Amino acid sequence: MQSVSCRAILLYLVGVSLILGITGAAFATPTGLNNIPTADAVSKDLLVLQGFSEFGGERSPGWFVGAKYGPLENVEIGIDDKAAGSGTAAGPVLQGKFRLPLRENCAAALGAANISDNSDRNGHSFPYFVLSHDLGEMNAHLGYSWQKANQAWFVGVDRAVTPRLTLRADWTEVEDGDESLASLGFIREIDAQWLVEAWASFPTAHGEHTAYVAKFDYVVPLK
Repeated sequence: MQSVSCRAILLYLVGVSLILGITGAAFATPTGLNNIPTADAVSKDLLVLQGFSEFGGERSPGWFVGAKYGPLENVEIGIDDKAAGSGTAAGPVLQGKFRLPLRENCAAALGAANISDNSDRNGHSFPYFVLSHDLGEMNAHLGYSWQKANQAWFVGVDRAVTPRLTLRADWTEVEDGDESLASLGFIREIDAQWLVEAWASFPTAHGEHTAYVAKFDYVVPLK
């Protein structure tokens, strides 16, 4: 296994219904589901440091580091970078999101992810619009991305099954709607500052294998 050299120590001044209905903060800090964004945003003056691994199929694991920060209320910025191994992007890539509360249980967000100066290496940027709605028992999310050569609808749900454990599922179009990617996962609060996330993604494209992600989040209040 390759050693993880942190070429990016990232401090962030600048990142259906499916089967959950049978068993879902709105995320304490992570502000997406598994593979899709939501209208949640990191709280003002909160920094979230992340370390995660992407593995599965016939590839060796990829190791990544990242961070998210709330410089203003309803504004989120972030960055991810590869530390070692294989993976879907080499990084660094930036992200940004503006959240617009619509009413007490509903919000919209306009954002962009996967922003970099090298689309050949990292793929095209991912601009999107998403709506999130608290339905009581669960939260529902619906959005659209106009990424170059990959315009896509996406949908997801999350359901808190205990005060510390939330189950999540999402589905998105890929390859400009010719294929799709579904996922199932969870996020669990370990204590006030540590959370763990994990999910499995199931692509429909021929020759693609189930992929897995495991992630740790460390929450740092800056004020």
